[in-house]
Parts: sequence; C-alpha cells; structure tokens
Amino acid sequence: MRCPTLDALPPPPAGKTGWPWTEESPQLSDSPPVGHNWPRVSIVTPSYNQGQFIEETIRSVLLQGYPDLEYIVIDGRSNDMTTEIIRRYDPWIAYWVSEPDRGQTHAINKGWTLATGDILAFINTDDYYLTGAITTAAQEFWAKPNVGMVYGTAIIVDETARELRTWDAQPFDLGIMLTSGSVVPQPATFFSETALKRVGYLNEQWQMIMDYELCIRIGMRFPTVCVPRTLARFRDHRESKSRLRFEAMVEEVSEFITTFRPDISPHEWYTIKHATMGRLHYELALYYLAQQQQQERSKAFSQLLQSIFLYSPFALARPLLTAHIVKRVFSGHFKALGAQVRDFLKRTSW
Repeated sequence: MRCPTLDALPPPPAGKTGWPWTEESPQLSDSPPVGHNWPRVSIVTPSYNQGQFIEETIRSVLLQGYPDLEYIVIDGRSNDMTTEIIRRYDPWIAYWVSEPDRGQTHAINKGWTLATGDILAFINTDDYYLTGAITTAAQEFWAKPNVGMVYGTAIIVDETARELRTWDAQPFDLGIMLTSGSVVPQPATFFSETALKRVGYLNEQWQMIMDYELCIRIGMRFPTVCVPRTLARFRDHRESKSRLRFEAMVEEVSEFITTFRPDISPHEWYTIKHATMGRLHYELALYYLAQQQQQERSKAFSQLLQSIFLYSPFALARPLLTAHIVKRVFSGHFKALGAQVRDFLKRTSW
C-alpha cells in the first residue's frame, strides 16, 4: 500500500497540530533512481490499553509518504478506547486483531510472522516515528543489500511530548552495548527480513530486553548502519514498562549476561561481563535513590558497593555522581538518626 496523504486520513482531534496531526512526509517516488521497486516495509505495533497515545503512533506510520507500506496492529484486547481508534484507520491497516496474547514480545512476533515485507520493524503505541523515518531506512537497505539493521537517534519525550533528552545512536559495538547501555534506539530501528530469518525473531523468554537482545544477535552477525539522523520519539511516562519494571529489566539483563557466549576472547569477555554487571548495580543504586525512601536508600548504598566490588572503574569514572549517591544515602541516615534522637529527648525531657 502506498502511504495515504494527510487529506485522506480522519481529521485530527481538536487542538492537535504539527506532526503527525496536520503535517505529513513528502511522497516518495514509486521507484528508486535506477529503477526496480522500493523494498516493502512492514511495521508492527503491539498494543494494549494505550488509547491516549496510539492515534499519534498510527498517524506517524501512515503519513511516511512511502510507496510500499504494510502496517499491522496486534492488540491484546484492550478495554479502553484503543480499538475504536484502530477502526478509524482500518482502511490503511493491512491487518489488525484484538485478542488476548502472551505479552508484548509475543504480539510483535505474531505480527512479524504475518508480515510480507523485506524490511521489518516495530513501533510501540507510546512512541512514534518522525517524518521520513521509513524512507531513510529503506534507502540504506536499498543501497546496501547485505545490511541487517539500520537505525538512528531517538528523542525521549514525556507524556505531553516535551523533549527530555536524546537517545543517541552510535555504531554497533558489543562492548558499548553491554557496558554502557543500548546505542541502538529501539523505536528508530529497522531490520532486514533476511537477518531476522537467519537469527530468529524476538526471544519470548524476555519481556523487557527483547529488542536489546535481538539487536545484539543481529549486530554480531550482520553489517549495521547507524544513520546520522533522528528517526523517532520515545515516550518516557509514568506507566512505561522501563519505569514500572526497572528491577525486572536489570534482572533480565543479568540473566542474559550469564548465558551469553560471544565469539570473543575469554579475557575480553571476562572484562566486559564484569563491567556490565558493575553498570547494572550502579544503575540500580540510582533507581533506589530516586525512590525517596530511607529503606530504598540503604538498597542504593548496597548496590553501589556491589558495583564498586565488581568493576570499580565504572563508579570511579563518575566521581561527582558517585559522591552524590554516597551523600544522599548518608544524609538520609543522619536525618533519620537525628529524628530518633529528638524523639528520645522529647520522651525523656523533665
């Protein structure tokens, strides 16, 4: 299907302007400059009770101006306004269903199994593409047929689409992916169908790191392209999984690290593995510190100690932040101790 124009879609809700409400991507020509056809791009959106965001996601896919798009929405039987919004865009969705599934990973795999594209991707209902994202990825795949993954930068926004920070894309490197965190922003990533068939789809063992683990599998076996462009927006909000289940995400990464066997020297892997575990404990320290509770501050200090024990360079490379963690932990202890002393004096005063 050729992407529809703005005029063809339902009008946006009142007060919604800009991309992708009142703006659209330029329509790409039917054929590349030297003939043949553009590769078909299949986008899957897994959905469950994200009615407040899903219309923005859908429009950001449909308004890409791309000549051969296949859009699939797999909803887990939402009980909010989600299906009503999906029906509004039914003429431009190749396939959609609303039925119980086994979670987000299963929903994406279910959609990819139905897809017929040469290029596959998924965009969650609280994220959305920027103008020309699909065209940018397709041009790279068309020019470099052996590439397994194309990705760009994503901007992290809040519930109101206010920009918070940038999720910078960097050339794929296993060490950086593990010891520093993902440099392959998920909503701005596209995969070749060939690579996915070769390495397999998302591993349903994972519910938090499925995209991260897949990118590592593909990046270890295929050439990748990191484009110097921002392709998507990633929404960080109170109900996002990365916030609500941060501990579960760290647990999955830890489990992955213990079973992963990359084709590198044992000495190099030993260093990367310990540096990664040091990073995870450090990030948990920051997570617990943000909870603003005395009990959590104790956990924060424990995680910091484990990080230093496993890989001290990680904490030492961040002296100001590490000092801030220590200060916050002990200031909390001193405040609690001071309150206990004052309470004792009140109870024992003459």
